[in-house]
Amino acid sequence: MRNLFSLAALAAALLLLPACTAQESYQNAKSCAEVEIGMSQEQVRRIMGEPTGRDTTSAPGQVWSYLFGSATDTSPIRVEFGDDGKVKAKQCAPEASGSERPTGN
Repeated sequence: MRNLFSLAALAAALLLLPACTAQESYQNAKSCAEVEIGMSQEQVRRIMGEPTGRDTTSAPGQVWSYLFGSATDTSPIRVEFGDDGKVKAKQCAPEASGSERPTGN
């Protein structure tokens, strides 16, 4: 009986996982549209939250990435900072206007 309950809980969690991914993608897309060139890392963090990835090997500066898309079709949102810690470029996912929820999740 305990195993059956555990299996049911796992199945329910797996069913909810795609909805969380779609919501996170939508929020990241919406937030990406608000990021502007010249913003500080702290300003970006307040808008986007903590990045899911950081590339500190691209000197000077660093690149932060955020998830966008489904588990099988991902297209990271990237925010590139210069050596002064300010946004010098951003790459939002193609649908990252923030006006539409991503599909395929």
